[in-house]
Amino acid sequence: MITKQEYRERMEKLRTKVQEKGIDAYLVSAEESIYYLTGATYVPLERPFFIIVWPDRDPTLLVPALEEEHMRRAPYAGKVVAYWDYPSPAGEGWQDRLHEIIEKASTIGVEPSLPGEISNEIQGKNPVTIPFIEELRLVKSPAEIGMLRRAGKYSDLGVEKILSAAYYGISELEVFSQGKAVQMQILKDIYYDALSTDVMCMSWVAPDSAQPHSIPTVYDRLKDGPHIIYSNMRVNGYTTECERTWFLSEPDDEVRRAFAVMTEARRRAFEMVRPGTECAEIDRTANGFLREEGYGDNLLHRTGHGLGLGSHEGPWISDGSADILKENMVISIEPGIYIQGTGGIRHSDTVLVTGDGYELLTNYPTDLESMIVKQRKTLKRLKGAIIRKAVRLDRYQPG
Repeated sequence: MITKQEYRERMEKLRTKVQEKGIDAYLVSAEESIYYLTGATYVPLERPFFIIVWPDRDPTLLVPALEEEHMRRAPYAGKVVAYWDYPSPAGEGWQDRLHEIIEKASTIGVEPSLPGEISNEIQGKNPVTIPFIEELRLVKSPAEIGMLRRAGKYSDLGVEKILSAAYYGISELEVFSQGKAVQMQILKDIYYDALSTDVMCMSWVAPDSAQPHSIPTVYDRLKDGPHIIYSNMRVNGYTTECERTWFLSEPDDEVRRAFAVMTEARRRAFEMVRPGTECAEIDRTANGFLREEGYGDNLLHRTGHGLGLGSHEGPWISDGSADILKENMVISIEPGIYIQGTGGIRHSDTVLVTGDGYELLTNYPTDLESMIVKQRKTLKRLKGAIIRKAVRLDRYQPG
């Protein structure tokens, strides 16, 4: 777990950045940023939360009245000020309290994700967009790495559960349900923060797996073609992912070749993961190889991205990125090939950058034979039929 001392150190690092920039205050409003700095979990809904970071004194938290005591008990909070509920009577809302707090500030820094409603309120304070917290989050602490290493084991478990349950014709509903088994295992193993833990087990279904951001439905049935498992685990705030291309029947020669090329692109990318490597160069190497092999028209995304509190954050393993790898950054490696009418071919792993290379935080097998489910699994089929009948899945189709 993250200690109170580490939260204090994060805030001190942010305050140092505010001092060096020469601004009067820095306004933090993103939920992940507030969690990063205080360790407090909450659901903002329509009620915004703020941390005002000063260059020369403890921070000020501005929160809804109903969250005041909760925020005071956070691992690290600072001074806590409350405003009345939303919408508030004149003089009692977050706008009024915020203006009172920053009244003497003439220049204020803000996060890139600042909502327009808040931005409009502080226009008179010469707001300057500065990604201070994104910069702080790039390199993980030993405690964060421990939490990510643990989350990675649950991402592996999600893949294992899906493949163990799979049979030719399994419904997406049955795939989704494997997430419950992983969730129960987390509850058995460790302290469980419900507001900062999310379990997602699913599979893109061929041929729609050729669209990596398509949304499968519980009515989908998985049969031929390359499917892609997505096992994303946010465990007490920290997120890892493990993705595997898998099959319920023997893949044809076209897919086998694409799988082999994808595997080689991953190998070339992994070979470059070490401190000092330009992230753009990793992407140019991996996706460049895919283009050389004739898959230039089958590419849809970069080679990877950072993971941590977010499932997508810096550093960005992309041709346009200016990021350079440092020790204790955590990234994904996931070059993909997408063949319309057939499906997608992509593995993704969560990877820690070490002093001289990398450590895989997700370790599920990646070879083709391990990804082909061949057993008939009569009992699984019977259980699946019972589940589908219980929810009338086979008799109802959305339309």
